[in-house]
Amino acid sequence: MQSFRRIVTGHAPDGRAIFAEDAPCPHALPVAGDVITLELWQQAGAPDNSRPYVDPVPPTASIPPPPGGTVFRIVEFPSDPEVKPYLHRTASLDYCIVLSGEVYAVLDDDERLMRAGDVLIQRGTNHSWANRSDAAALVMFVLVDAAPLGDV
Repeated sequence: MQSFRRIVTGHAPDGRAIFAEDAPCPHALPVAGDVITLELWQQAGAPDNSRPYVDPVPPTASIPPPPGGTVFRIVEFPSDPEVKPYLHRTASLDYCIVLSGEVYAVLDDDERLMRAGDVLIQRGTNHSWANRSDAAALVMFVLVDAAPLGDV
């Protein structure tokens, strides 16, 4: 996975705005096979920007966001034309933006090819990702905890 610089702002004790962190994000984690996720941020519950900065990303990746919270990540999907889709569903609203390469958004009975700049709003549906090209694809995700779907 390529390195991504993570810059985080915060507050000095006197309330002035400061840069609390400016470094390569250290959270590149394997999630399935050769798929790597870079966990940029995770927020459990409502944000409290008045608290001192502490890196909120846990040491292991979890696909869904924490209850009432969010996850901000970049996933690298390696080239794998033979990949079998891993259909899954999370109780979340996901904003997905292809940064580079191309990847298929796969649903139960349909799929769409997405290229750099394409955006998908994923609303708790059963879904998977497939990179059938000859190069890795980078996709940015923001997952927002949502009400569970129940038996669908």
